[in-house]
Amino acid sequence: MHNHGGIAAIAWSSSQRHVGDYAKRLNASAYYIHYLLPQKPILAPIRYTLQCLKTWLVLLRQHPSAVYVFISPVFAALSVFIYCWFARIPFIMDVGGHAIISRKWEWSMPILRFLANKARVNIVDQENFRHLFESWGAKTLLLERPPLGHMDHRDTMRDKENFEITLISSFEYDEPIELVLGAAEQMPEISFFILGDTRLVTRNLLAKAPRNVTFTGYLMGDDYWDRLDSSQAVMVLTTASNSLLSGAVEGMALGKPLVLSNQPTLTAYFVKGAVFVEHSVESVIDGVLTARKRRFDLARQIVELATEKRERWNREFEKIWTLIEVEH
Repeated sequence: MHNHGGIAAIAWSSSQRHVGDYAKRLNASAYYIHYLLPQKPILAPIRYTLQCLKTWLVLLRQHPSAVYVFISPVFAALSVFIYCWFARIPFIMDVGGHAIISRKWEWSMPILRFLANKARVNIVDQENFRHLFESWGAKTLLLERPPLGHMDHRDTMRDKENFEITLISSFEYDEPIELVLGAAEQMPEISFFILGDTRLVTRNLLAKAPRNVTFTGYLMGDDYWDRLDSSQAVMVLTTASNSLLSGAVEGMALGKPLVLSNQPTLTAYFVKGAVFVEHSVESVIDGVLTARKRRFDLARQIVELATEKRERWNREFEKIWTLIEVEH
């Protein structure tokens, strides 16, 4: 149910837990606007046009006092800006790292810069992004990606003889999946689960998987969280130096030891509870074995880190109310 007035939260996706958390905290009505398959770029002009029209429709119906919009794509914020300009209300732009660092969206940086200077405040989750936006003269609030709200989860550290690790993947160009398959082949005693839509993977890659690797397909909702919860560690890898992986934050929220790429953004954020690996089969093997050996200590550390991050996020979040000038 969406209340008339108040704050509207917009995301151009079928679901977005990050946006749901923000909407709940802002007491906002959340709208997930999504048409057609995102995997088919040829349909993008039609998809974005439909989503733009739908955005305007839901905002016209609600008549919000302010709008929170998560991007990418940048067109989500552009459609919100147009509405807010006519309605003379402020909007908050929450900028996912993908919109800034992805090669797919490099061409849209001038549009992003324009919108950043029109937003009442821009939320970014990394210090280097804050410097970029401030160099544009845009009002910026650094909110490191928070762990999700409290979720019930089982203690899976002790109830399984077989060590299970789940790799969170979307099969993007920056994910070294083949290294994981190579490492898994040399660790038959460990079960690997690889998340992600297998329609995006070549048959050749699937054929390379040893018997201890399971491609789960694209999991949503409880199926996704149950898979992570059943694991004794979570792995997320990227070759991108500035990517703060949401999968790693989700693993942290469940108190799972993490195996992550040795990238500066990740090492700066996950100062506890994580094992960092280079992109080689040998390093991935060492990282997984270390996570298994130290799983109890790492689990304790990651819970501590989640608490620290959540408390800091709560303090910083309160600044939004002053910036958008609406009553709390």
